[in-house]
Amino acid sequence: MKYNDFVGIYAIKPKFQQVLKPIENVLVDWRIHPTIINLFGLFVSLITAFAIYLSPDYPWLLLFVPFTTSTRTACNALDGLVSRRLKVDDSFGEVLNEFIDRVSDSIIFGSLILLASVNSGLAVITLIIILLNSYLSILSKAAGASRQYGGFMGKADRMIYISIASVIVFFSGNQNIWNYFLMFILVGTVLTLVQRFLTTKKELSQK
Repeated sequence: MKYNDFVGIYAIKPKFQQVLKPIENVLVDWRIHPTIINLFGLFVSLITAFAIYLSPDYPWLLLFVPFTTSTRTACNALDGLVSRRLKVDDSFGEVLNEFIDRVSDSIIFGSLILLASVNSGLAVITLIIILLNSYLSILSKAAGASRQYGGFMGKADRMIYISIASVIVFFSGNQNIWNYFLMFILVGTVLTLVQRFLTTKKELSQK
């Protein structure tokens, strides 16, 4: 299997977009600007972070995480779909979308750094690798290759895995599980980083 065969959950994006079609149609009919969708995604990321941060005292908040992370993922898909339908997609909108995504990642994974049960060094390193992985994807496009979305640990993958981890922590009552989750995310993101680097190198060498 080649390094670029690992495409992660991003491979099901077209099917996910079909599921979101009714919501997309409503947003287009109401002419909701993509920036509003992006900001709402940021808002639910904040809710996710607060739920995780407060979970040692209020474990039931973890049950909201699968809903908030799914909403964030939906917002990430809908902003592009709606912007194309409304014909308001532009370069600054793309920059704003990427910036808000990085802020959302920092907020969600930053909340884990604040948990007493979590190894803060591990959490910081994981967040740094996540941001570097995203930076490489954007840099790939800036250099003339395609924007890199694939890999074992993309944005949508992280949201699914943090949802699963939240449910496991809730039912087990073991906050130390977050450390195993972070190790899993770290290893997966490093593999994705390598894959995207090699894919970018291959694309640029063919130009």
